[in-house]
Amino acid sequence: MPFLSDRFHDQQQGGTPALNGLNRTGTFDAAAIAERIGRRVLGQDDIVEEIRQALVVVQAGFHDRERPLSTLLLVGPTGVGKTEIVRRLAAELRSGPDDFCRVDMGQLAQEHYAAALSGAPPGYSGSREGSSVFDRPAIEGSPFIPGIVLFDEVEKAHPVVLRALLGLLDRGMLALSNGEQRISFRNAFVFLTSNLGSADIARRRGSRRQRVLDAIPGTGGLRRSQDHATIDAALRDFFDPEFLNRIDRVLRFNEISRHVAHDVVQLHLNEARELLRRRGVEMECRPGALEALVDVGFDPVHGARSLQRALRRHVLAPTAELLVAARADATEQLRVRLEPEAAGRSGVRVRSV
Repeated sequence: MPFLSDRFHDQQQGGTPALNGLNRTGTFDAAAIAERIGRRVLGQDDIVEEIRQALVVVQAGFHDRERPLSTLLLVGPTGVGKTEIVRRLAAELRSGPDDFCRVDMGQLAQEHYAAALSGAPPGYSGSREGSSVFDRPAIEGSPFIPGIVLFDEVEKAHPVVLRALLGLLDRGMLALSNGEQRISFRNAFVFLTSNLGSADIARRRGSRRQRVLDAIPGTGGLRRSQDHATIDAALRDFFDPEFLNRIDRVLRFNEISRHVAHDVVQLHLNEARELLRRRGVEMECRPGALEALVDVGFDPVHGARSLQRALRRHVLAPTAELLVAARADATEQLRVRLEPEAAGRSGVRVRSV
């Protein structure tokens, strides 16, 4: 099967219709895709730019045809958008945000799980079928659609499992244990995520000295440099050099700042209001409600996930209570108001109006 980059400049008669970020010739607009991803993955402009550059290299056909389209290691604390950026790319290049192969490396923590990558050896159940943890269609793609695979939390896998990935990352091919089949990764974007270094960063941030430095204006750049150095040291300590040498780019995600948290809450609140509108609920947001929701949910350690939990607990759950009660009373339409708590109390409340 020819690879995606070979098809970028080939005009085919009767080609497939446009799919998300792909146009009818199978090429894509890397800048437009990056711009749309940036609307959803907030506070990570440098990462989005790196994704754009990786797409441009593939679009131009300048990548190595005997390796995956691109191999990217995404590193940073939880809740900063590592998995979300893969989902957004899948939404652009494939049929939707969940249309990619995700391998949870935390489930491959034992040495014998290395067989899950290459399948059962000859003589064992499933060897002829070539079964493995991989979703082959999502990896190999199709004539105009690249594959995407995510090795999530790669540091949790056993070292033997990681070594089993070396050939895949280097040559873009995985030979199954039955000796009869291979899976090609040469038409796929390969992502790996890791939280290495995040615990060390969190401990340093919690120190009294660091809190004093963080309070000094203009020290954000120095703090990010320290974080990146901590992450790089953790990667060198954990991974063998030959493993890191097979990574095209290491993308270091920044933690969610309070300013970015405000934008994240606004994004998810807009989505929640649209969801409620489809359920027949109109929501009005009073001044101060958004900031109060940030106050309740902002946690630099847990990032956007903490904000999403606050939204579910303080907005969606009480609104659901009001909606169920309104339906019991045969009320045709429900209008609610999101407002900050009364003076002297923190948080937000939802009221029926």
